[in-house]
Amino acid sequence: MLPAHVARLAGFAALALLGVLQWKRLVADLSTARVLLWVGVALVAALAVLWASTRRRWAATLTVGVTFGSLLAAYAVSGLPLHLLKPRQWDDLATGLWSGSEALGTVQLPYAAADPWPGLTLQLLGAVLVTLGGLLAFWPRERGRGHLFLSLSTLLVMVASPVISIGGSNQVLLGAVLAALTVCFLWAERLPRRSWIGVGVLALVVAGAVPLASAADGEKPWFDYRTWAEEFGPGTPVAFNWGHSYGPLDWPRDGSEVLRVDAQDPAYWKVEDLGEFDGAVWSQSIASLRDDDDEAEDDLADDYRQRPQWTETFRVTVRRLEGREVVRAGTALRVEDSARAVRVGETPGSFQADDDFASGDSYTVVAHIPKPSPSQLADASSGRDGRHLEDLQITVPLRRDAATRPGIPRTTAGAAAESALISFPAWDGFSAGQRPLAGYIESRSAGLGGRALRASHYAETWRLAQRLRADANTPYDYVLAIDRYLQNGFTYSEVPAETPPDRAVLDAFLTETRSGYCQHFSGGMALLLRMGGIPARVVTGFAPGGHSDRKDAWIVRDTDAHSWVEAWFDDFGWVTLDPTPPATPARSQIAALTAAPESSSSANGDAPAGSNPRTGGVRPDLLGAQDGPGGAGAGAGADGSGISAWWFAPPIAAVLAAGGWWLLRRRWRSHPVGGRLDRLVAELEAALRRLGRPATAGMTLQQVEAGLRRTPQAAAYVRALRAGRYSPAATLPTPAQRRALRSALARGRGPIARLRALWSLPPWRS
Repeated sequence: MLPAHVARLAGFAALALLGVLQWKRLVADLSTARVLLWVGVALVAALAVLWASTRRRWAATLTVGVTFGSLLAAYAVSGLPLHLLKPRQWDDLATGLWSGSEALGTVQLPYAAADPWPGLTLQLLGAVLVTLGGLLAFWPRERGRGHLFLSLSTLLVMVASPVISIGGSNQVLLGAVLAALTVCFLWAERLPRRSWIGVGVLALVVAGAVPLASAADGEKPWFDYRTWAEEFGPGTPVAFNWGHSYGPLDWPRDGSEVLRVDAQDPAYWKVEDLGEFDGAVWSQSIASLRDDDDEAEDDLADDYRQRPQWTETFRVTVRRLEGREVVRAGTALRVEDSARAVRVGETPGSFQADDDFASGDSYTVVAHIPKPSPSQLADASSGRDGRHLEDLQITVPLRRDAATRPGIPRTTAGAAAESALISFPAWDGFSAGQRPLAGYIESRSAGLGGRALRASHYAETWRLAQRLRADANTPYDYVLAIDRYLQNGFTYSEVPAETPPDRAVLDAFLTETRSGYCQHFSGGMALLLRMGGIPARVVTGFAPGGHSDRKDAWIVRDTDAHSWVEAWFDDFGWVTLDPTPPATPARSQIAALTAAPESSSSANGDAPAGSNPRTGGVRPDLLGAQDGPGGAGAGAGADGSGISAWWFAPPIAAVLAAGGWWLLRRRWRSHPVGGRLDRLVAELEAALRRLGRPATAGMTLQQVEAGLRRTPQAAAYVRALRAGRYSPAATLPTPAQRRALRSALARGRGPIARLRALWSLPPWRS
């Protein structure tokens, strides 16, 4: 239909255009004009390498020069500064690209953060990929075919990477366009003028792939291999260290099911409360001197019994979780029907078994889980009743020069104090003019907490807390202010930025690096809440997981391990807050915080219809059947979108259509009998070779026939070929003879030989 080079160049241009337009989605504010320049450079590179291959004497030298020049041009149009190509700037260029490459695995896409290097690295990579595709499409090769499949691979990477990273809409359309352009790129130069049959078959198969994709993209997998395997045994138990560390994330995350919770509604399944801040990390609360019979009551609002709709019963089945802790939600009131003896834990509302739970152990938890609406929280007080004053304390390390500041005492030995225990007043106390107090354990003295905070490694965090609190009228206003602050300019990263010297990790996270994962976000929010007069603590455990309709339970996997915050409100008790962005590996967080709607809340505590999602409400990706190993978020990007069977069906259909088209052309093409016999003889020679019976030099068809004399039908096949080549009235072999020949050649050589025979001598005739 077209000259070979023209058809290939046109197919490459169309596929490259699709690739760069998809790649453009990875970098925010990347202009279309720039990515079109990438395509222009790639086309010029393709034409240049084609021209170089025609200069026989200098082909190799010219090709190397064209390649170097093309990659240099790709750099020039990628968006990186040209001055970095100067030799004295090479170190800066290499350092920047290295840091940008390292960050690509953790940044949120499309990239729009302050550090320019991840975005520049993506731009350079896109320009180089499309240019390499152009070079490979016409790279000198025997018969001038180029390396089409290598070129296609670079372009497929450009199309698929954004879909894998950030998802996308209209995936069926994208798959159909990609399939059509792939066929054009690979085979357009070999299409005959009369190709209407193949085009028709391609259109029919692609159209038929749409309902096929719809069936394949059902809510439940056709075969859930992970769930099937899990039914045979739990495997090695998974152990977690529930304390905070703020180092690189090393929690187990291979998708193993650790819990199965039979509950009506999702919740955060807690394991430990971290109520002590020692100046560096949050750790488990020290055991309180309370009456064991009233321990759970200390964590509940006085009138919690008047809200029975918030008291829930659910059953937990242990799958692969190692430990003695009873997994609960909210404040556990009691544990029933446990497979092992259970006693009250060290902190209010916690329970422990005498021995480690084993796979298959289960227990029923009755828990009170407050779910107030934003409107209710907007009117609620915090800390007014004087409860949980211990949850308004933090320990801060003092700077080396703290002893030179006024009001900071020395120890009894004359040394500088190293730390101070800060006690903050409750919200109303702040409003009444009360100020934080500092206790210096080494010097056995007390002082003003503000002075200690300004002399500590948390001076910046203290100034931030004061600034956020100044604009808040109520405790919930302050909570929302912290949440807005943590969602603006912060990035989720499992490899957090390195803490600057002489800085505390959480202080640097909140005011400088702004990069971390759920431990950083929850630890930072709890710190700011206490500084503002709201009792708060960090909680570790699991996000809700995904609901399985088949098992009628919430499937919780090791990927759902998570850390969040609980804040005390006098009217409701401990309320769950989660400031971590949705990029967390815990694939099913509860809805984010929302401001109170203008209309009043309903009497039962639920938000009015049509209002914003309530605190503790359900995110949309939690709804529906989630029986697969990843639940609703399996294979999805940060926004919950991802690749589905819709995306894969059209390319597969295109390959099937191309094969069908080739077969139809071979089947329906009209040939003289003699020409067809020649092809059958060549096919027989190839079959003998593939099945380990190669024809030796000088071997004739008569000799082959003699070797098949024990199978008359197979011998008759060869006899027909021999007679047909020299007879004016040739007769083609019959299908029965062809089957007999196939069986005779594969006899005694195993199942692989039978498959090779079927491939070499298919049921149809050439």
